[in-house]
Amino acid sequence: MLTDFEILDISQSVDERTACFPGDVPFSKILTLTYGASKVINLSAITMSPHVGTHADAPSHICGNMDDEKDMAGALPLAPYVGPALVLNLAAMENGPVTADAIRAELEAAGITQIHPRVLLRTQAVNEGNLFKCNYPYIGTDAVEFLNTCGVKLVGIDTPSVDHINAKSLETHHALKQHGFYWLENLNLENVKTGEYFLVAAPIKLTTAEAAPVRALLLRAL
Repeated sequence: MLTDFEILDISQSVDERTACFPGDVPFSKILTLTYGASKVINLSAITMSPHVGTHADAPSHICGNMDDEKDMAGALPLAPYVGPALVLNLAAMENGPVTADAIRAELEAAGITQIHPRVLLRTQAVNEGNLFKCNYPYIGTDAVEFLNTCGVKLVGIDTPSVDHINAKSLETHHALKQHGFYWLENLNLENVKTGEYFLVAAPIKLTTAEAAPVRALLLRAL
């Protein structure tokens, strides 16, 4: 018997107004066939970077080449993206790295003693998906080390990247990969409180791309 549950959509909306990383390809759409002309259907074609909106990075985003499908988004395992998750509200923090101490403080304040294998970090009180902010919170490498000791295998954040915008060597990306993490970027956690949820966020099966859009959902029993 299925349990009644609340569904929270934690994905950013994607259209021509959606902000993207400087230098990346924004969303655009053209109509290739209209119902008015065909009297049958509407058809369109879209162009966008797979990093626009809520998405999952694959290993090929930060290393290797684009010829090996095993490192592409289509080869990402599904298990890390589906299952119990913990949301931590760090929206009171200033811009800068999310630190291990900030995570510990929120865990203590919320009385949480057990961390799920999936942790989503809310760093913004209001999600503004149509505005790119250069000074966004990102994940510090000490936080990665702490979450690794807690058995976490997926981390998500409500900003464009797990790294600082000016990071040249992508220290956080590589720290996550080194410890076997999977990660989500550009989540929309505006209305989500600290607590336990069930995450459903499978990446689209793009077999030749280094990232894939995600329709991320949180479920919670009523």
